[in-house]
Amino acid sequence: MSTLVYYVAATLDGYIATQQHKLDWLENFALGDDATAYDDFYQTVGAVIMGSQTYDWIMSKAPDDWPYQDVPAFVMSNRNLSVPANLDITFVRGNAEAIAARARQAAKGKNVWLVGGGKTAACFADAGELQQLFITTIPIFLGSGVPVLPVDRALQVVPRKQRTLQSGAMECVLDLPIVPVA
Repeated sequence: MSTLVYYVAATLDGYIATQQHKLDWLENFALGDDATAYDDFYQTVGAVIMGSQTYDWIMSKAPDDWPYQDVPAFVMSNRNLSVPANLDITFVRGNAEAIAARARQAAKGKNVWLVGGGKTAACFADAGELQQLFITTIPIFLGSGVPVLPVDRALQVVPRKQRTLQSGAMECVLDLPIVPVA
């Protein structure tokens, strides 16, 4: 069965972007050769889910270079958004359970990547649908910004793998045990 994975970079104080949704703190940081290669992670992905703000951000940065052309993408949105021709993008509404089921089916046994943002990942975590976090923590403090996982309830996680990179960044893979949602 497909695993829903939230693969993300965050600051030491728990933010994935500045309050203005900028990522310059991440773009200016060199992870180094010992970091888990993005391509290795992406090979495990069969579908992606993201929120409309993440979709808008990607489209504003690279409208002609959709980074997920080889996998189905599900964008959570209550707005009518345009889709460039020839892209496998579906706009979805509704509960996290139904969206997760649809994405898992489309992933054909591979993992589903919750691309972002934090509110979208929290929606799936609160619904008990998020199974794994892969967080690369960058050694910087922003003081404020977009939270990494603003959940509505406490979540217990089980550390699976963690390591400090030569750059000072830390990679941490955490499993979320399946717990019935109250």
